[in-house]
Amino acid sequence: MAAAPDIASLTSSADVFTANHTLPQIRAIHRALHVQIDDKAARLRTQVGSSYRGLLGTADSIVQMRQDNDAVQALLARMGHRCGRAVVGRKLEGYAEFASEAEDPRMAVLARARLLDACALVVGKLLLKGRGANVGLTTAAAAAGHDTKLGPGDRLLLGSEVLVLSRLLSKGFTREELAREPDAALVVDTARKTLEGLRRRLLRSIEKFLEKTADNQAQRQDHTLKALCAYSLATSSSARDVLKHFLTVRSKAMSAAFYADDAETGRLQGGANVLKSQLLYVRTLLDVQALVPSKLSDALANLKKRPLLQGDVLRNVEALRLDVYERWCGDDILTFTPFIRHDDLDGPQARSMLTSWAERGGEVLVAGLRSTMERMTEFKAVIDLRTSVLRLWIRDGGKARGFDPSEMLDALREAINGHLLALIEAKVHKLHLVASEVAATLDAWKDGVTDRPTPLWAQTTLDIDPAAGVDAFLQDLVAQLHGRNDAVARAVACFASWRRVIGEVEGVVDELKKQRWENDGDDDDDDEIEDEETIDARHAQLSRDDPAALHDRLDATLARAFAALETRLADLWRARAGAVNAGRVATYMLRVLRDVRAGLPRLERAPAPALRGFGLDMVPSLHDTLALAVSAAPVEVFASRGLTQKLVVGRPLWEGRPELPTQPSPLAFKFLRDLSVAMSDAGVDLWSATAVGVVKRKVRQQICEAWLEAVEVHLDGSREDGGKAKDEKSADGEDEDEDSDEEAEEENEAKDGSTTETDAVDDDDDDKQTKEQQEQDLFTQWFFDIHLFECAFGPAADGASTASELAALGDKVYSHTGLDGAEARKRIAASSREHWRKTSLLFGLLA
Repeated sequence: MAAAPDIASLTSSADVFTANHTLPQIRAIHRALHVQIDDKAARLRTQVGSSYRGLLGTADSIVQMRQDNDAVQALLARMGHRCGRAVVGRKLEGYAEFASEAEDPRMAVLARARLLDACALVVGKLLLKGRGANVGLTTAAAAAGHDTKLGPGDRLLLGSEVLVLSRLLSKGFTREELAREPDAALVVDTARKTLEGLRRRLLRSIEKFLEKTADNQAQRQDHTLKALCAYSLATSSSARDVLKHFLTVRSKAMSAAFYADDAETGRLQGGANVLKSQLLYVRTLLDVQALVPSKLSDALANLKKRPLLQGDVLRNVEALRLDVYERWCGDDILTFTPFIRHDDLDGPQARSMLTSWAERGGEVLVAGLRSTMERMTEFKAVIDLRTSVLRLWIRDGGKARGFDPSEMLDALREAINGHLLALIEAKVHKLHLVASEVAATLDAWKDGVTDRPTPLWAQTTLDIDPAAGVDAFLQDLVAQLHGRNDAVARAVACFASWRRVIGEVEGVVDELKKQRWENDGDDDDDDEIEDEETIDARHAQLSRDDPAALHDRLDATLARAFAALETRLADLWRARAGAVNAGRVATYMLRVLRDVRAGLPRLERAPAPALRGFGLDMVPSLHDTLALAVSAAPVEVFASRGLTQKLVVGRPLWEGRPELPTQPSPLAFKFLRDLSVAMSDAGVDLWSATAVGVVKRKVRQQICEAWLEAVEVHLDGSREDGGKAKDEKSADGEDEDEDSDEEAEEENEAKDGSTTETDAVDDDDDDKQTKEQQEQDLFTQWFFDIHLFECAFGPAADGASTASELAALGDKVYSHTGLDGAEARKRIAASSREHWRKTSLLFGLLA
């Protein structure tokens, strides 16, 4: 392949695309050109990057030189303007006029009057809420770097200084001066009246500021110190008096906080007021220890270091124009220095005052906390208040030196726990409303109205909005299935409402165990780090001991409340146990007891059987009454109709050799059916295993008594029929003996009728045999029915007494069936069991 040509010899594209260059050579030229382009671009980037910083520095220098040049030119222009002949001449004329005015006594009076009026305006503006921070300062103050926006403490201190200046100006006017200048006298009189009101407003503003606390500790203490200086300057109070006033204001603010109401709703704010008072208490301790005695004494001493009018802030107030008016002020004003005692308060005195105040303040705080909680009935709200109060004290209470934070913590715990325990008792005590509702229902009881069941497909069920979901329908369906008519629903709703409240209390108490009580304060970087023992001890008190005490009281109170409820319900039941409608009342009481027992709370610390046996002592009596009420009608019908029959209706259906019954009598079957329907009508929700067992026991007892009586009646009837037959036969014999002679005479005639009499005797024997057979068949059918009832009602749940009675009844009935051997008895027992197995499901609750 030919070598690539030298690229330097190529001057245009025509030199590349010539016939002398092949396609591979052109491609090689293209690659070589790209390599050279990339190499030159890289060298250029390197050169530009190395000189970029130098270029930036040069540009900055050029811009700065331009700015300096513009400033110099502007300064020279102003200097040239001010140095003009006309300007200098006007200044000299004005200065001469000003000097002549300064020597004029009339001008001095007017100037001081104007300054006094300006003082009143400045103080009024400083005390305007939200506008005092914008009081105008001179441009010289801004040029000197002073902050032209005053804080609350600065405004109060400046207002006190202006007020002192106005007092000096007011005292400096003589009667002669005011008499010579009526205009000045009017201004002075108006200003004096205004300043007296402004002084009261200033003192009230200082108190309002001291009643407040800010979160920023350094800024709060700085402004508090200035406010205290303002009070001292306005009232000429010493350091001791200032501290006493400060503690008095904070004490009143703490007391007033508990009775402050919301401006919008007019109601007491509750927990917010407690926290406000607690913040005042805690921050008062911290502020006093931070400011007294050193900082307060130094601040008061600084007020006396130089004359009042030499203060930078006061001179920079533009509205006063002190640079103009001070020339007319006398030496007594120019050289006035406030006289304030700053050294009458030492450390021990300050600690003594603070300690006594802390004791009284702690009592006020605890008393206010108790009074606030007395208006709080929500358990969750009290717990939230407890958390806020204790966390605030744990965070800030330990910062105060010389005070044991555990003492106040214990006092707060005692107050809060006392109210919580009382609140628990009050809420648990409301369980008696369930008994009151039951008593009211029983007092207003109307048969057929109070106990009227709600139909499953009532209009209220059909009117349920499907858009609301299936929950409402299911709840209504379950309520109707459990027999919760209006009467039961009222009692259950009352208990459910109470149970929800107790459930909330239990949940809140359980949440207390999960709380942690570390000191998470982050206001100061030098906060003392608590050791693990202190944290563990505090956690044991607040998260273990307190919840345990609440749980103990809750469990004990619940046990007493349910015992009282059980006693009350038992009294109500005993008062109505013998009434005609006792069965209906028993149904109502059973349903109420069932729903109450379903919602029994779980007691953690009380004995296990404390609530487990609630209402169980009443249940046997209620079940007995219910069983008697349900079974009364079926048993009476069976005893009056089924046990008085003398013929077996199903005799042709008997099978086997000998023929024996294979199914019960119709009235026995109807009795089982009626009893099952009666139980279902009473409510399927009532028939627990125990209740069904009680019904079966009661039915067995009643059936045995009725059947034994029926057997005796049948046997007595048979004996009476046999006796009557014997009496008739003996009477016939005596008549024959008496009339033997006559019969002898008529012997021949009697021979003719002998055949007829023989046939009548045979008929009587046949009737007697038929009656005996019917009686045996009846007892055989009864024996089958008794075995069927034994299958239906089962053995006795509480013993074998009633079962032995059924067995004895069966033996007695079987002895009159005329059946021999045990084979027939076994056949009847097997047939009855087989029939019950096939038909038991027809009898619902009895199966």
